[in-house]
Amino acid sequence: MEHKRQFLICNKEFSHTNFNHVTLLSGFSLYYHTDLDVAFSNCKVNVLIGSAFKSTQGTISNDLNTINTDNIADITSDWSGRWLIIIGNSLHIDPGGMLGCYYGLQAGEPVLSSSLALLNEIFSFEKNNDFKDIKHGNAMNWFPPPLTIFNGVKKLLVGQAININEGTIKRAGKRENKFKHLAQSEIYTTLAIRLTTIVKNVSQVYGEEIYLPLTAGYDSRTLLAALLNSQTSFSAFLFEHENISAADKKTPVILAQKFNFLFSFIKRSNTFDKAKYNEYIEHSSGQAADAGILFHAYDQYEPLKSKSHSKKKIILRGGVWETGRNFYPTIDNALTLEEDILANLKPRFPILRESKLHEESVKLWIQHTQATHSNLSFRDRFYLEQRVSGWLAALEQAMDLTSFDRIHPANCQDIVDLLALTEFNPQPKIIQELQPKLLETAFNPRSLKEILKDFYYFAYHKLRR
Repeated sequence: MEHKRQFLICNKEFSHTNFNHVTLLSGFSLYYHTDLDVAFSNCKVNVLIGSAFKSTQGTISNDLNTINTDNIADITSDWSGRWLIIIGNSLHIDPGGMLGCYYGLQAGEPVLSSSLALLNEIFSFEKNNDFKDIKHGNAMNWFPPPLTIFNGVKKLLVGQAININEGTIKRAGKRENKFKHLAQSEIYTTLAIRLTTIVKNVSQVYGEEIYLPLTAGYDSRTLLAALLNSQTSFSAFLFEHENISAADKKTPVILAQKFNFLFSFIKRSNTFDKAKYNEYIEHSSGQAADAGILFHAYDQYEPLKSKSHSKKKIILRGGVWETGRNFYPTIDNALTLEEDILANLKPRFPILRESKLHEESVKLWIQHTQATHSNLSFRDRFYLEQRVSGWLAALEQAMDLTSFDRIHPANCQDIVDLLALTEFNPQPKIIQELQPKLLETAFNPRSLKEILKDFYYFAYHKLRR
């Protein structure tokens, strides 16, 4: 397997034609795929893996030269993207764990990687048999961190850092929410400025090779507002799929015509590639259960790739905005006892009753939330530390197979802290600041057929509960 865009840290010699190698300060070896961005501080002590873009003025390279384990929370708070950083012997992950890190011990020595498949291929960990497979469409269609399907291998949690030499876990540096003094209007303005700055910094690296998956929803239109406001060159697209709404088919075309940007609707071919389907599963060790597997199996990225004129290209994705938006309203923020929290979660996520691995892992995560500080409520921590770090990060790792880099601009600690303070959905307010005419086109208008279908599923699940 190529293990595209993955990395491995270990003491064992690893030879692969598509991987580079450097020796870290710890003495361990860092092996990384040639398509994975890696940057070093001038003194070579600090190593940035993945894609990071500032949401304020300044440069990542300057930050990389001044960062240390004492100031990391301050320095990286304005970093957006999908990244992790090694500072001396210590490895830290991005705010949503979007570039994940799996770790374990082999012959008593730590081994770390972004890929379960890569770890298992080299070290052959024993598979856990006491779990139920995840499925697309289920309430919890991910393996909740920190446990994995391999015994002895865990995933680093949001709020944790790991000592590379020892394999020991410590709490990552945290800071109080520095935006608590802002009025609501100031929060929306700050979010708009931060988002536009990120987009501008992305364009400094990728030029015109920026691609936006555009739907009729809020998330992608918020990114569209920033792109239009900053006058950044980009192309929009949407992949056809079996559950696409009428609005998703029509609205992007309306917006493209109104605001004069390129939009491509990439249809699904009739050829299903079983080899590509299996490749997706193998690359992610079955961690990703979503429609993305069919985009890959039907080769829908290829027409998008053909529009590109450079090897370096990026897709801007719309995750993380649900922070602060009551995404899981049935989760009770007031509960404090582990057994009460689990009892509250199980009706919403039935797999916690059916899969021992899921239940044990969520228990460990609950204990982690009780031992660590966060600026978020428990409900929002579940969204960020489980759904984003568990589900969304797994999808991104699976799609490392493609020719595109990908980031979620809202995956930035300062943006997460701002979102936690919003009283309403901030996206219309952000759009109003950046490109108010985008609000003239309705969000997610539903057809009568779709309304009836939604009512049917609501009634069906209500009766089942």
